[in-house]
Amino acid sequence: MPIRWRLTLWFALILCVILILSGIVIHTFLQRYLSDQIDSDLKVYSAQVHGTFHPNEISTPLDYKVFHDELPAVNEFASPGIYIQIIDQNGNVVVKTDNLGSQELPVNLALIEEGFDDNVVIRTVAAGNNTRIRMMVSPLFLGDETLLLEVAQSLSPLDATMNQVRWAIIASILTALVLASIVGSIIVRYALAPVRKITTTASAIENSSDLNQRVGHTGPKDEIGQLADTFDHMIEHLNTVFESQKHFVADASHELRTPLTVIKGNIDLLKKNISEQDRKVSLSEIESETSRMVKIANDLLILAELESFQSEKQETVLLKDIAIQELKRVQSITEDRQFNIRRAEELKANVVVHRIKQLLVNLLDNAVRYTPKGGTITISIYQQSDWACLDVTDNGSGIASEHLSYIFDRFYRVDKAHSRSSGGTGLGLSIVAGIARQHAGKITVESTPDKGTTFTLWLKLY
Repeated sequence: MPIRWRLTLWFALILCVILILSGIVIHTFLQRYLSDQIDSDLKVYSAQVHGTFHPNEISTPLDYKVFHDELPAVNEFASPGIYIQIIDQNGNVVVKTDNLGSQELPVNLALIEEGFDDNVVIRTVAAGNNTRIRMMVSPLFLGDETLLLEVAQSLSPLDATMNQVRWAIIASILTALVLASIVGSIIVRYALAPVRKITTTASAIENSSDLNQRVGHTGPKDEIGQLADTFDHMIEHLNTVFESQKHFVADASHELRTPLTVIKGNIDLLKKNISEQDRKVSLSEIESETSRMVKIANDLLILAELESFQSEKQETVLLKDIAIQELKRVQSITEDRQFNIRRAEELKANVVVHRIKQLLVNLLDNAVRYTPKGGTITISIYQQSDWACLDVTDNGSGIASEHLSYIFDRFYRVDKAHSRSSGGTGLGLSIVAGIARQHAGKITVESTPDKGTTFTLWLKLY
């Protein structure tokens, strides 16, 4: 069963239970209220009858005919639906209201016995033909005699009213369920529209392998809307990853093709009868290209490790210590460049130490590569809001603005010939960006052609 119908069914069932319980409560309270109203009327009429008779004013023996004639008050306050009769201890009816006609109130021996035992009792009594009456009995003391006053009211109007109420409640419940099911189905259909669109889009992507398709939800940003947006972001990310992989495979193939071609050419040359000098040159070229391929493979392995999001042990360290250590190491193997630290605040950060060292080595190596002899490379460590910033600045050739948005892409080179000749693989800055992401930080760059470049690593302060 589709989730739309399941949700509608559950909604209808819950609403049905609520309506039934509400109907039961309404029916119960209404019936109780009307029954209490009838009991109240019976008590009022009983009190009026008792107030009419004064035992000291009644002559004995009682003449019931005269009694009936002389006490019209019994008939005067008797209204339609209210029946009053008085019986003696033998159960004979001695006085009754005219609206009873030739009929008498039904006899209930238990009720009569309780009344003659000086009890005031109200009880429901069957009156035949599936009708009921509510009867109140109370002892009536007249002189030396004790009579029993019976005041009753038919429950037929109450039963008819409650029967109509029951049917009205049932009809209301059924109507409400039908309307709620229709409206609920429409609402659920509208609410789940993004889910259907997600399903349709996912099926279309599966069938066509086109990751450019999107759900394009424009409705409210509720849970369903967030799901649709998350799906679009996921597809966009996958599309970016797949495109990156395609470019990566193409670029990697291209990068490896050159050294492999050189190696193959030199191997073919070595098979021929060549001089010892040419043989040494060929072997040197093979060794150089092999080293280059090894460096590319190592850099690719580092990128793969960074993109696998493997958890690595982090340590809280002073960034200044790592920067000074790596700066001295690069300085010791580099000639004709000046290295200095302009600013070094005592800032701590949680880092994977060997990764941050790798990042610094790549940035310094990049700075050395593009800084002419006699140039200056500067490191600065300072706080910016809640970030620790580490700058690597050079006064080299700089980077044109059109290249800045691509320099962190794999195998991207601003100066391809210069990069190849200096041993670069085109992966150094990609590794830098990956390490920054691994630390929940970022890397930014500012550059002016012929003036220099500044790379800034942003890390959260410890």
